[in-house]
Amino acid sequence: MARRIRSLSCGAALGMAAAAVVLLASCTPNSSTVHSSLPNTAQTPSSSAAARAAVGGSAGRTTAGSPATTAGSPATTAGSPAATADSPAQTADSPAQTAGCLSLPASPTVKASVTAAYRSQAQPRLSHIAPVKGTFYYGSCDGIFYAGTRFQPTAGSTTAEQVALQDDGAAMKYFVDRPGAGWSYAASDGFPADHRGCAAITQIPAPLAALWNDCRSTAAQQ
Repeated sequence: MARRIRSLSCGAALGMAAAAVVLLASCTPNSSTVHSSLPNTAQTPSSSAAARAAVGGSAGRTTAGSPATTAGSPATTAGSPAATADSPAQTADSPAQTAGCLSLPASPTVKASVTAAYRSQAQPRLSHIAPVKGTFYYGSCDGIFYAGTRFQPTAGSTTAEQVALQDDGAAMKYFVDRPGAGWSYAASDGFPADHRGCAAITQIPAPLAALWNDCRSTAAQQ
């Protein structure tokens, strides 16, 4: 009887020991589970840092690129004055003008026409004459042409012609060419000539006389 009780006690003790082992085994953490979760946690800061770096790099490139675009603007603006610089050259090539009047170069044809007009209209008639070199003025105002010059005798002139071209005959003569009318004698300087030059001749428009420097200098003489 005592032997059976000891056997039952040993069996109970062994059962409790086995149960304790099983209980301890079930409470021990799984090492593979612990290790597998750690990398995921460690990777999270790296991913965030990479994302921040990418955003920062993008912002840096956008900001740095902006000045390049802005810097190009002055180049376009700097080119503008070049077109404006060409204007004075065109003005310098134009005839002198003011108040609708122009001082023009006189061609040989114009000089011949003015001389022919004075030949036929002078009293007495003058056949052997020519403009004195460097005294011819020519221009226009509002479509009407004007000329002024002195005359001198040429080879073959008669005594009467030579006398006619002295004193007041040697003064400046003025002519007008109206549309459809041709050149005609208009006026003459007095003798002695007025100190105001052709500004004193009412048949010559004042703006044109001013362009001719009142017929007192070589600036407009031809």
